[in-house]
Amino acid sequence: MAIIQALLIICFLLLLARFLINPRSLRIQAWKKIIGIVFVLVAIAFIVSPQQTNHLAHLFGVGRGADLLLYILTVAFIFTVSGQYLKNKQEEKRAIQLTRKIAILEANARYKR
Repeated sequence: MAIIQALLIICFLLLLARFLINPRSLRIQAWKKIIGIVFVLVAIAFIVSPQQTNHLAHLFGVGRGADLLLYILTVAFIFTVSGQYLKNKQEEKRAIQLTRKIAILEANARYKR
C-alpha cells in the first residue's frame, strides 16, 4: 500500500468519525448518516483497489475511472449548490416575513400609545 493510500484512508476515517461523533450529528437524519457511511466505505474500497474505478467506468461507458469520479463529483456539487441556494431563499423569505411582522407590531404599539 502506497503512503498516499494510507493517508487517504486515515483522512476518510477521520472525516467519518467527525461526522458521527459531532454533537450536532444527533440532529442529522439517519438516512444522511447511512449515505455518509456508504460514501466513506466506497471511497476506501476505491483507494485500496483503484483498478475497480476503471472497471466501473467502463461499465458506464466512460474511458477512465478518474473521469467517472470527476463526473460524479460534478453532479454532486451541482446538487449541493442548488440545494443550498433553495435553502438560502427559504431563509431569506422567512427573515422578510419576520421583519414585516416586527414592523407591524412596533407600528401597532406606537399607535396604541
